[in-house]
Amino acid sequence: MKKYHIKILKRSLQDIDELIEFISETYKAPLTARKYAEGILSTIQSLNKYAESIPVSTRKTIVEKYGNNVRRINYKKHAIIYNVQGNTIVIQRIIVGSLIK
Repeated sequence: MKKYHIKILKRSLQDIDELIEFISETYKAPLTARKYAEGILSTIQSLNKYAESIPVSTRKTIVEKYGNNVRRINYKKHAIIYNVQGNTIVIQRIIVGSLIK
């Protein structure tokens, strides 16, 4: 089985931080915010087992921003946008799935 190195780009880490802050401040639920972030990170780690089995996205808005080999996996209402580059999974963004047109 192929093993991947996972690289989370700075913008994706900022996405997680902003999400934690939003949930903590808006809903006054810091524990929920941390658990949600842990769920996202766990989903990212699980890509190590099957990253290339997720189909390449054909959505024009995603392909234009992140390239031809872009893929998407969901965690609850968020989309984790990533590319596979050789043995590396590059996490591009973590965004609200409904914002993707």
